[in-house]
Amino acid sequence: MQSYYHFGSAITPSVKKIIIFTSIIYIIQLIGNIITPGFVETTFGINHIGFIHQLKLWQPLTYMFLHGNFFHIFFNMFALWMFGGDLEELFGSKNFTKYYLYSGIGAGLCIALMNYYIFDSYGYSPITIGASGAIYALLLAYGMIWPEREVLLYFLFPIKMKYLLLIFGGIEFFGTLASASGAGGNISHIGHVGGLITGFILLKSKFWYKRVSLNPFDSLFRNYRLARHKKRIEERIKAKEIIDTLLDKITRYGYGSLSPEEKRQLEWARKHFYPSNNDIIH
Repeated sequence: MQSYYHFGSAITPSVKKIIIFTSIIYIIQLIGNIITPGFVETTFGINHIGFIHQLKLWQPLTYMFLHGNFFHIFFNMFALWMFGGDLEELFGSKNFTKYYLYSGIGAGLCIALMNYYIFDSYGYSPITIGASGAIYALLLAYGMIWPEREVLLYFLFPIKMKYLLLIFGGIEFFGTLASASGAGGNISHIGHVGGLITGFILLKSKFWYKRVSLNPFDSLFRNYRLARHKKRIEERIKAKEIIDTLLDKITRYGYGSLSPEEKRQLEWARKHFYPSNNDIIH
């Protein structure tokens, strides 16, 4: 079987607009830091003092368009291009944009709440910037919808999306635990986890299904459901054979002619022959 390694896709309209807009904001951020160092990050980055105490309610949206350096924005936009195009074609441009923004906002809220819980009593308010929360939500959606697709991890190692998602999810989970104890470094693990959680809620909600016309669990569980369906069909065929054989014996010699084992077989066949609503494949 030939392997297929996913390495990006065509730049779709919303992906292109997000990359251009984020790049423009990054340039403005650089210019702003020349004029007034730190003002842009303090005002538009997410920090719990600004968001909760000073009611800068725009921060959960604006923080995701700021970045710390060139490599920070480059790798986030590279991941957006790599996974976003296929998702946009599936979701539609409007729904994809909403998914990206809502996931980033959800990640920002998680950042603010966790930092409030950890640092507020100390009067310390770390500032978080970057689109990583929204990017992790895209990674989640891609891994749930196309779990068997392979990507090249660090451009070298082929790995299926379902395993990549588990690895990254585990890293961010334990990173969040470390952050809660004050040892998380300068990476916002809670932002990544927040993006995963928000993305999962959006994908799971019936409200979201109606708009993307997609149950994201179909791809993940379809093989299991098909195998279960095939097994039930085979059981039904076997049950019919048992029923036909034993009914012929009952017709000739009466029910009392059946041995205990044959009676157990007949009861099993009765339960497995008649269809149920659970056999429907969605």
